[in-house]
Amino acid sequence: MGKVVGSPEGGPHVLEAIPASNGASDPSRRYEISPVDYFAQIKRCRRINEAQSENFAVVGAYHSHPRGGPEASATDTAQAFRDFVFVIVGLGGAARGMEIRAYTFDDETLTPVALTVVD
Repeated sequence: MGKVVGSPEGGPHVLEAIPASNGASDPSRRYEISPVDYFAQIKRCRRINEAQSENFAVVGAYHSHPRGGPEASATDTAQAFRDFVFVIVGLGGAARGMEIRAYTFDDETLTPVALTVVD
């Protein structure tokens, strides 16, 4: 999950990535954000917005594919929804190293989007 503010280009900037527990029924094979963790971060962003007149929001989630690449799986696509960024870290793909890709859900498919890391 990430905390964001608007960017000059109109898109979000992720300022913080927060670990969330795995709420899947089979956590060794699937990852699902714990609803408790997800809603806690939404509430946290609301408190920050009220206290500081900011525009913070939960805009996405990340998970890894420990034995595969960062390509979206059929399960990733089936669980996706609009207006969210899905970041997948592939640890066992063809490149034999960590690869990171981001996706948004459009027209019933996960579509790759550019990631830019800014220091």
